[in-house]
Amino acid sequence: MIKLSRRDAGKMLLAGYSGLLLTNCKALGSALHSTASQALPHRAESKTLFLAKNSLANSSAPDSERKIVDSSWSDVFLGKEAEPTISYRTNQVVYEESFMNGQFVGRGWNGAGFIDYYDGRLNPAEHRAPETFRLEIDGQSLTTDWKWGGLEKASSGNGNTHAVVTLTHTVRPIAVKVHTKLDGTAILTRWLEITNTGKESAALASVSPWSGVLRKNERWQAALNGSNLPLYSLGYFENAKWGEEGNFQWHEMPTAGYIIDGRYLRDRHRHPIFMLRNNATGEFFIGQLAWTGGYSFNFDLNPEIGRDGSAAALIFSAGPDALAPMRIIAPSETIATPEMHLGLVYGDLDEAIQSMHTHLRKSVFLPPARGQRGWVESGIGPELEITIEQVNHAIDVAIDAGAEVFFIDASWYATPGGDWWKTVGDWSVNRQRFPEGLKPFRDRVHAVGMLWGLWMDAERVGNESRVAKEHPDWLAMNYDGKREMGGLLDLTNPDAAKWMEEQIIGVIEENELDFFRLDYNTDPARGIRTLKDGFVENGYWRYYETVYQIYDRLRVRFPKVIFENCAGGGARTDIGMVRRFNHTDVTDWQIAPRSFMITNGMTMALPPECVDRLLGGQDGQSAAEFSFQSRLLLFMEPKFGFLYPIGAAVNPLFMAQIKHWIGQYKNFVRPFISSSRIYHHTPVVTGLEPHGWGVLELASEDRTRGICGLFQLSAPTKPEYRLCPRGLDRARRYKVTFDNLDQTSVVDGFTLMEQGIPVRLEDALTSELLIFEAT
Repeated sequence: MIKLSRRDAGKMLLAGYSGLLLTNCKALGSALHSTASQALPHRAESKTLFLAKNSLANSSAPDSERKIVDSSWSDVFLGKEAEPTISYRTNQVVYEESFMNGQFVGRGWNGAGFIDYYDGRLNPAEHRAPETFRLEIDGQSLTTDWKWGGLEKASSGNGNTHAVVTLTHTVRPIAVKVHTKLDGTAILTRWLEITNTGKESAALASVSPWSGVLRKNERWQAALNGSNLPLYSLGYFENAKWGEEGNFQWHEMPTAGYIIDGRYLRDRHRHPIFMLRNNATGEFFIGQLAWTGGYSFNFDLNPEIGRDGSAAALIFSAGPDALAPMRIIAPSETIATPEMHLGLVYGDLDEAIQSMHTHLRKSVFLPPARGQRGWVESGIGPELEITIEQVNHAIDVAIDAGAEVFFIDASWYATPGGDWWKTVGDWSVNRQRFPEGLKPFRDRVHAVGMLWGLWMDAERVGNESRVAKEHPDWLAMNYDGKREMGGLLDLTNPDAAKWMEEQIIGVIEENELDFFRLDYNTDPARGIRTLKDGFVENGYWRYYETVYQIYDRLRVRFPKVIFENCAGGGARTDIGMVRRFNHTDVTDWQIAPRSFMITNGMTMALPPECVDRLLGGQDGQSAAEFSFQSRLLLFMEPKFGFLYPIGAAVNPLFMAQIKHWIGQYKNFVRPFISSSRIYHHTPVVTGLEPHGWGVLELASEDRTRGICGLFQLSAPTKPEYRLCPRGLDRARRYKVTFDNLDQTSVVDGFTLMEQGIPVRLEDALTSELLIFEAT
């Protein structure tokens, strides 16, 4: 018996498959020529560009001659009904609401572009909570007794429309402006401005900037008869703990209440996103709350509404969550709630994710500093004692490997051998550690064209720092009256907030930073206890108002500085925080196979160019072959460090792999990643240390290039996976590179997408990378 190695077996499989593809291509070409009118099975794709009517008469016209309607379109229509009814239209989504009997209520959603002006609108009287927002002030729920103040709208082109509804409460001295922004994508943005028009401070106990009935389902039981499916499946990240980010799972929606929350009633590492799939009628809702404090998504499915009690209605609300009151509003003061980003598609999980990513790129995230995302980073951190020799060695390795940013992480301010954790807040270079300061390192980095950066845990001070000793009153107070929340600065105190902002400015300017890395290694848990106008206010809201304002100012002051967000891993990945940064760390867990689960999930919530992880360090090197570890980072912004110690001989094979991976990223992936489409072939993986196959695909917007990573996770039982790429063009031909063997084959897109490619991996924690280039 001849025993073949895995590599030899792969070569034989590839050779056989190439011949099969050539045979199939010839046969397919003949079949298509003779049966052009025959319907062929294919995976449905949602359209984002629509042909104008005058182009449909000649469907054989070349694409270049067809008139294309821009998909970036929106409008806000105020109907002529006696009760003001508004239709918000963006792309093919229509959301409607009305002012009726002193209430602002939802009238339903339509994902096919129709305004329900003659029938089909929800009847608010059938629902117990039809209001489009929820607000509790001074112990009173303000769901009724509003007075209509009119609708204003403005358009700024490129599909952007901003509508504002003004409401005045007739019992409490409160005015609300309901803001809705449309940007031509399938996602709408909603927030409230709340003004205290009275003479006394008002206590905001709770608020949901968006709520109401998502859908009324008639005849739903007949639609699902025999399917064993629930009416709704609810998808979200299962875990809220450190190192468990991005574990996406589907859950059956019960005919009862269901709550998803984080950062208050749960831990802080669950990203505030949900996916909601209607298994009877196909609507797919996707929503994110742009908020860094505690949050809550609430759902209630009532299956007993309508004339005969056989219809089902799903009501939701979304908003910040904390102990009440969350915000004291002074007389004449106006505050803004967090934004809720909510949309609807008729399509699958991929289409919902692409719609959200398109929206975030267009309307939420700022343009990248220095005109580019995806810088390849390297650095050195406190996992070892940082010395002059260690920093210079790390710079040498970064230069050799091809890094573009080099930074020093925690302890650059701490005494040698000391605890870097305890002196956080003393933001001056420690001259015992670095007698000549940081300038020699900066000069070395700049001399080879790399960017230079430092780390700060700016919102925390160690108990041995000067500021903690001089200003103990600047530390945040817990609900037990103690200032013991890991050294958290009380940014509800204007003096403490001003000091922190000045420290950041000083570190950036004095050290001439090109790159600023923010960490956040504490957790206020229940919130910050503050005394305000006779109330015990939960400081979460006021704290993050301040944080957002500080980084808004810093981004304006330092437009060329790359701002990176980190929070003990992925504790602050929400779009409220990330929109003020260039990208964000999504985890401190780099160990396979969980590293796939984290990359897989977090690239659902955020576009891949805004996500980063680490290769080398944090024990990531302790499991899986090198290619498994490195290929995952092709689907995001890569960072590496700790490749080999001082004095060790350079392993040329290892460094060749490093340079190969970085070259693939810089030369092939990065040019298209900022407008890419990502496809999650295995969105749900089983177990915290998942097993089975994990498959990710990244494709350019024009479908001319792409990559697909296939990862055999733990405990493999199926050695072969048939990959059908989703981001290619059926009408093109592609050069397909099998990276394990560095071999290529030219295949037409139709065959690739419909018949697929068999990929064989027998061993746990191994991988393959397929690269597609249109010929």
